[in-house]
Amino acid sequence: MTKWGILILAALLLMGCSTNNGRSYVETEMAETLEVEILPNTSKMFTYRLRWPEELIPSHINVARRGSDPGREFAQGGVDLGRNTYDRLLTNTAYAVKQAGYCRDGFFELDRSISRYHLWVRGECKDGATEADRQAFGAKQTLTPERWQKSS
Repeated sequence: MTKWGILILAALLLMGCSTNNGRSYVETEMAETLEVEILPNTSKMFTYRLRWPEELIPSHINVARRGSDPGREFAQGGVDLGRNTYDRLLTNTAYAVKQAGYCRDGFFELDRSISRYHLWVRGECKDGATEADRQAFGAKQTLTPERWQKSS
């Protein structure tokens, strides 16, 4: 490998390390939550959400009234959807449930929805709830990133 090839590879590796653990959309105005629920049969269910603030979502009425280029106005805000949006959403979901200590052995995806202003994944942890899980999470609650981010 040439000297330039090594430098380019090192730069790419550094860029990859400087991101939020490969997570996407977390530095936007989207609200990130993890809704957790422990069922009586010890199943640990959750819904991971990224939601654009309601007051920033353009309404069809406002878009029509603004006139000149309604398509352009509607496209502002939210996230750009693309081929890798689903993979990026799953990466965020896996990060949140692991950092929260909720799903220790991974999860099964049960359902999902992807739109410009609201993305979510509904899932079930592969591991069952322990007494410690019940103490930590109760029967049902909504967690925010401050709760699941571990200090270094």
